Amino acid sequence: MTFQDCLNSYIEELRCSGKELAANSGISETIISRYRKGERVPAADSEYLKKLSAGIAKTALEKGKPEIKEEDVYQTLLEHLPKENAEIFYYEKFDLLLKELEINVSKMAAALHYDASYISKIRTGKRAPSDPAAFAENVCGYVVRNCIGAEELKKAAALTGGTAEQLENQETYFQTLQNWLCLADFEKTDYISSFLQKMDEFNLDDYIRAIHFDSFKIPKVPFQLPVSRHYYGLKEMREGELDFLKHTVLSKSMEPLHLCSDMPVEDMAQDKEFARKYMFGLAMVLKKGLHIHIIHEVERPMKDMMLGLENWIPLYMTGQISPYYLKGIQNKVYSHLHYSSGQAAMTGDCISGHHENAHYYLTSHKEEVERCRKNTEYLLKKASPLMDIYREEKKEQLYEFLGKDSRIEGRRRRILAAPPLFVIPEELLKEILYNNQIGESMCTRILEAQKAEKSRMEHIFVHSAVTDELSEVTSIEYERYPVALPVAECFLERDIVLTFQEYKDCIAAAKEYASRQEHYNFRLTRVKSFHNIQITCHEEKWCMVSKNKAPSIHFVIHHPKLSYALEKVILPIQDET
Repeated sequence: MTFQDCLNSYIEELRCSGKELAANSGISETIISRYRKGERVPAADSEYLKKLSAGIAKTALEKGKPEIKEEDVYQTLLEHLPKENAEIFYYEKFDLLLKELEINVSKMAAALHYDASYISKIRTGKRAPSDPAAFAENVCGYVVRNCIGAEELKKAAALTGGTAEQLENQETYFQTLQNWLCLADFEKTDYISSFLQKMDEFNLDDYIRAIHFDSFKIPKVPFQLPVSRHYYGLKEMREGELDFLKHTVLSKSMEPLHLCSDMPVEDMAQDKEFARKYMFGLAMVLKKGLHIHIIHEVERPMKDMMLGLENWIPLYMTGQISPYYLKGIQNKVYSHLHYSSGQAAMTGDCISGHHENAHYYLTSHKEEVERCRKNTEYLLKKASPLMDIYREEKKEQLYEFLGKDSRIEGRRRRILAAPPLFVIPEELLKEILYNNQIGESMCTRILEAQKAEKSRMEHIFVHSAVTDELSEVTSIEYERYPVALPVAECFLERDIVLTFQEYKDCIAAAKEYASRQEHYNFRLTRVKSFHNIQITCHEEKWCMVSKNKAPSIHFVIHHPKLSYALEKVILPIQDET
């Protein structure tokens, strides 16, 4: 007998209606109805199960059956709940599916006749489907009917281990998706951790030395480059990309570079020598002092998107790049390329799936360059910021952004590399600065930063909660990884190291502050975090990755899927404390 059958047998025995039971149990008629249909079951440790048992016993008393006791009803209902792992349903996979295919939960819920809140609870593991197999079947059917574009098939194939071509067959698509969702073992893949780890470990000075960036010479005598040229086929298109960068580097113009392309990158990147020359060309553009505005193609599997962004980390760190993205899938039939700089422009197009037949056109004709330049500027106006990047020269804009945001309601969560600056008593902070032989002007800068952070946090506490998480370091570990004061907002480019005792005193100050401020939660975790970056998330709005040094830089990420992935990084750390 299922839970659904057990509940219905009680209702039949008592000859009561769902409305009566709802009134006696304090549970809505809608939920009672779903329990009866088997669309939903209460969790074993939930208040709903207790309320339902009490409601049945109360109804039994009213119907003249006092022998039906609350404790017995509770035990009977509990025994008929689905046994854990009786049906395997990986809610993490379900969440990943919704996120990767960017499925609108409200639309799916309406189509499948579920509450949107019910689906949201399943994707977070707060509820289990009453019938996992039927729920998975409904979800797979919805996906197969609605997520059939080329990019969606590519993303689904990346999740399930199949190919986009195989998934073009609806039956294969359905079966592959259903097997992945319910049968295949779930290997949790954290696509964003590698991105964060590289950012944490990255040192711009070391990178510059490794690639001999300081010794780059911008040629004075131009190469013999064509005024215009057409490129056909992958080999020629690679030449075209490099020729465009040569034109840009060798011209006298200091106009910024605009890049926008949704052309496939896999076949171009297979040529390792081309990839190396292309990144070298971009480095030369930055060496020249040009700013790059790039519209990234983000409508691809999360894994591919994160790998692409990892390759851009060194260039992002220069502060000379502004990244954007275009919302939604722009075109399922055509792919395009638009590049422009002060003295060169390149355009390209192909039919999606047939990149080998693409056509690129490079020109340095003034009129053609100007026309392409306008088009890339129009594209930029239609794009949204992927992230805002702040180095010291843009610190005032960063402070303005953080100040305005502190007045906007919403939960904040932070993963810290050191105890937060705003909780440290002023005398202790001054002592730390003195022990590190920090000069007067720098001390003033840090004390002002502490005051500003404290003011922002107090504004937030008026309307919202903040949770800070810090990885606990033992005295033995401390010798290898001493903690540095979190002064990324000061852009100091140096470590101000705490002694182990100062570190413990700062933690004590954070705990004491949290005991006084009801909207502040400070938690120590056993999971090892990062050493040189801090992650700040304003839930469902933005996430910021701040780096203390080499270089001091802040990335405020706006893209919903990337921001959501950063928010999810926090959750496993909390669960393991």
